[in-house]
Amino acid sequence: MDVIRQGARARTGGRRRDACPYPLESRERRAWFEGYEGGAWDEMPRAPHPARNRQGATPIDVAGITAAPSIPLPPTQG
Repeated sequence: MDVIRQGARARTGGRRRDACPYPLESRERRAWFEGYEGGAWDEMPRAPHPARNRQGATPIDVAGITAAPSIPLPPTQG
């Protein structure tokens, strides 16, 4: 079983952080805690890729700042 998934299941199962079965300073322990704590990938909001946003709307990055495209978008037909 994937070690990250083991950590996530431990958290959802109500186990404590000190229930990690892997030795200190091991890669497996870091991976287990990544799953237990929800890892960075679960927490990040996703923004659409600018190449997929071709309806004339301006791309917005994760922080909410309007980004100017480096390549001009083609005019929309409507």
